[in-house]
Amino acid sequence: MADKLQTEHLDSNQTAHLIDQTAQMISSQRKAFERRWYDNNFFDDGFHYRYVSRTTGRIIDLSQSGDTFIPHRAIPKASRQIRGIANLLVANDLKPVIYPDKISPTTYQDPAQYEQAMQNATNTAKQVGYWVEDEWKILHMKEKLIQMIIGAAKHSISFMEIWPDSVSGKIKSGVYDAFDIMLRGDFKSLEELPIIIKSVPQLVSEIKANKDFDPEQVAKLNPDNKYASSEIKDAYMMARFGMTRPSDRSATIILKEGFIKEFINGNNAQKVKADIGPEAFSKKKKGDKIIRQMFEAAGVWVRDKYINLPDYPFVDFRFEPGSLYQVPLIERFMPANKSLDSVMSRLERHIGTMVVGAWSRRKGETFKINNISGGLELEWEVAPPTQIPIMPIPNHVFNYIQLLENFIEEQGASASSLAQLPSGVKSGVAIENLKASEYANLKIATDQLKDTVRRTAEKMMDIAAENYITPVPVYYTEEGIPKYFDVIGQKGYDKYKEIADKTQGSMPNAVLIKDDYRVNVEVESGLGYTEEGKRATMLQIITFIQGLAQQGYMTPEAVGVIIKKFMNIFQFGATAEFMDAYEGGTPPITEKQLTEIKVALMEVVKDMQGAGQPAQPTQSLGTEAPAQTSEEQDILKIKTAVMSAFADMKNATGEQQTEQPTEQAVAPLQEGA
Repeated sequence: MADKLQTEHLDSNQTAHLIDQTAQMISSQRKAFERRWYDNNFFDDGFHYRYVSRTTGRIIDLSQSGDTFIPHRAIPKASRQIRGIANLLVANDLKPVIYPDKISPTTYQDPAQYEQAMQNATNTAKQVGYWVEDEWKILHMKEKLIQMIIGAAKHSISFMEIWPDSVSGKIKSGVYDAFDIMLRGDFKSLEELPIIIKSVPQLVSEIKANKDFDPEQVAKLNPDNKYASSEIKDAYMMARFGMTRPSDRSATIILKEGFIKEFINGNNAQKVKADIGPEAFSKKKKGDKIIRQMFEAAGVWVRDKYINLPDYPFVDFRFEPGSLYQVPLIERFMPANKSLDSVMSRLERHIGTMVVGAWSRRKGETFKINNISGGLELEWEVAPPTQIPIMPIPNHVFNYIQLLENFIEEQGASASSLAQLPSGVKSGVAIENLKASEYANLKIATDQLKDTVRRTAEKMMDIAAENYITPVPVYYTEEGIPKYFDVIGQKGYDKYKEIADKTQGSMPNAVLIKDDYRVNVEVESGLGYTEEGKRATMLQIITFIQGLAQQGYMTPEAVGVIIKKFMNIFQFGATAEFMDAYEGGTPPITEKQLTEIKVALMEVVKDMQGAGQPAQPTQSLGTEAPAQTSEEQDILKIKTAVMSAFADMKNATGEQQTEQPTEQAVAPLQEGA
């Protein structure tokens, strides 16, 4: 067994032989699973009557033995069911969130410095999250997650490999099914496995052009032009795509890429140091885990290196926790689907019989039926034939069909995910409630998908920390404005710091990506599952915000954000122009602000009356102004107070006040006025 072997002391030839032996052993162990996966693939393709014979190993298709009068019809409800579940799982966006670095308050004596350090750590984590989202879009991760979900529904497990490009250092990813990745299916997680082997066809021209492969070993390879290493998958691909007739440029060979878990000891320490570099090796100690990567084809190794990754570069998705190989989701639909196929096929025969008709005649007599434009023309010799009436289909047949459909639906998503709404369900609220109940039924699968996304983001950061040697630009949008910044890996940052210390130079303005960031996955369900539900929710939010704005608890800026979201949900084309007009307008005076104006006026008038000092008459240069009476001076005081109060309130309009004067406070001022 491969998990009982110590491979640290094996050379490249011995390790290649071990990879080949382990692949044969795993293929033999999972032969029963491969046969079921083959049947599931064809069932999903709509060939419900095609399977692999357990005795002869040949492909049997029962539908080919029938004709138009004895049909074998397939009702593809199972394939629609698994895709309806996939639609629900990816309907809500899964967003990886990066936790900021832990900042200890004991390291900062000044509270202001501690607050600044906390803010810097939060901003860095936010920018790393932007980088993950940007890479997520570049790698088309959402489409690959859909492939993984559908693959796991047919084979119980699917895989995504995440690795760095050997030339550019950029992150690459690929999705593989259960046939392509060879492992022990009785383990519960990938991290527990002693060895993982990826076995896929590769162009011989690409292998020869790869500078990482040993040219002397590559020269020993001969193409086999197979679709897959598994005989059963190769037969499936051949049934779909036909025999391969490749040219010299398209010749392929099954390339096995083995990942072996080893531990650093005296047997492999020198080779590990040479492969991953002295700097990375200095951070490791004896007994640490290390991954050995071996490329092998037909028993010939072409590359044998240690890679500086903390674990296997694979992420799996399963609908349920437990062992790696489980009962696929589609197999839970297949028995009821086959019963439904059988009933529907017999109904089709019955309908065909009713159209053709059944006739009775006397023994020994013959008659002839001719088709004419007006219908049928019958010819007979002695006694005319009589048509036998066909009995109608009893109701219990249709009740049985409905029962089978209920059995199929209860295994997965219900009617609304299959575009079949119950009668009477018309409003957006009812549809939203149906969608929410279906999504709640997929809680286990949703948690599994969140864990897959989390591990994917962590492996992306592991690769970036080691391979982003120079700053890499990241593009994102904030409030509709395109922005960008640079990121750099931990290894590249250390190199720049070493050079800066020697030359007294400056460090690049880039965000540091480390391999020890913690990742959480949040579900952004948005405003609803349907457009109608989103609009209804947005109208409720606008009504709630309107009440807060009238009470003075919402600033105009916050209201503007809500209005902009409202316009986007309802898909108005001139959203930007509308927001410019909104921001350029003057907000109306609220009831609270009007009360504050009244109080300010009363206070100024009361202060002016309490002063009781006559104003000095103003004189123009070279002239003498007439003396003002006491009444005119009071009027001038009031005018000046009113203008001053209005000027103060105009400057303060729109600002939120902390306290609102009560009626008891206003009453004495009104009496004094």
